[in-house]
Amino acid sequence: MVALRSRRLEGLFGARLDAVSHAQIVALKTNAVSESYDLEFKGELYGGNDKAKRDLAGDVAALANTAGGVLLLGVAEDDQARAAELPGVALSDGEVLRIRNIVADLVHPLPTFDVRQIEDPNQPGHGVLMIAVPRSPSAPHGVLVNEGLRYPRRNGASIIYLTESEVAAAYQDRFDRRQTRYDDLLRYERDLTSSLDTGEQTYVVVTLVPDVSGDFALDTKAWRTFRGETIDKDLLVIPRGVTVRHVTVGSRRLIAHGGSEPAKAKWIACELHQSGAGAFAAIAANRTDLARPGQVDENTTASRIEDEDLVLDIWSGLRLLARHARDRSAAGGTATVRATIAPVTADLPAELRHPRGFGGSLGSHQVTEQPQATSVFDIDDLAEDGPGLIAATSVLAAGLIQHFGYPETLQMTTDGAIRTKYWSSQRYGPRVQQWATQAKVDLTDDTVE
Repeated sequence: MVALRSRRLEGLFGARLDAVSHAQIVALKTNAVSESYDLEFKGELYGGNDKAKRDLAGDVAALANTAGGVLLLGVAEDDQARAAELPGVALSDGEVLRIRNIVADLVHPLPTFDVRQIEDPNQPGHGVLMIAVPRSPSAPHGVLVNEGLRYPRRNGASIIYLTESEVAAAYQDRFDRRQTRYDDLLRYERDLTSSLDTGEQTYVVVTLVPDVSGDFALDTKAWRTFRGETIDKDLLVIPRGVTVRHVTVGSRRLIAHGGSEPAKAKWIACELHQSGAGAFAAIAANRTDLARPGQVDENTTASRIEDEDLVLDIWSGLRLLARHARDRSAAGGTATVRATIAPVTADLPAELRHPRGFGGSLGSHQVTEQPQATSVFDIDDLAEDGPGLIAATSVLAAGLIQHFGYPETLQMTTDGAIRTKYWSSQRYGPRVQQWATQAKVDLTDDTVE
């Protein structure tokens, strides 16, 4: 996968950047496409002397500091900066590694970027190298020149360097963006939580904000497509019979939820924003099922959450929100993610339980304040069924589980494997193993000592 998502470039090539073919590169010459703020042509590979290495580092940093974009090595330009010839370059894993090492040595902090080898079908081992660089939330990126850093950025098809005052402003923007993303996480979480029917149910809530926003057209067509994808569907990775009953829109967002009332969400819910951000909630405990006989106010009983349900809810929320960000809003790169449990108060504590014979005693104590965990993950890792999604789920779930006095997620490992003995055979076990086989995720029968 390629971290960069750009509607302009995808329209120009006629494909997502991770699927661009050599024929589509040839079409750039046929159509006399010009270089721009997000597209640059190089007829040859970058050389091995110090100047050539600084040129590579500067080109990558400039794209990361501006709007992101693509460098095509093996496409020569004319005197009007239009794609004119395709001499191509030699393709090799060694050259890809060299490019990565040069950028890692000279650009600070290191930006996200991908290098694709696009082979000419008529010349094996020869073709075009595509260096794809998303706009970076960690900008500004400096290039090491002698003993100091210089900060390039794109100015149309050329490169300029930031002045001292512009560098200071760029650093302030970085800190502001980071705070804004966290504020957005809390706001989107609060918006969804306020729509939930919490009279009887306790939820796991997962919220995701891409570090670089995307966008999509929120119109009737988008709503109808979303409705077809969600209505009467179970949104969990491993279905448990909880389906969406209502689909609507809000301010710059798509909304779906379960329950009988259109105005109040129950069982499951999501709000998916045009920016690629979103929030997801799924039931973790139905408190009336656990109320003691004769209890005066059954809603004050503790929320008794089984660890399998908590992990499944986080797993499902991460995948659904990442697919919205990547596939609907064209957001790429990394995302900041938060998980919590709601409601949890002094009058309505929560405890963690497990139905199996492994893993010791969970729920060593009740929590009386909302547990929360925040982390940063690659959107592609979350959107694809595979070890990356499992590893991220393990990390984020552990952040909640530790509030209950237990150190780690039992069902999954931080290197992306699934522990089979911590999924009960009566509920999820066989279906989890089937999913893992299809997703090429390792299964282990190890237990936590």
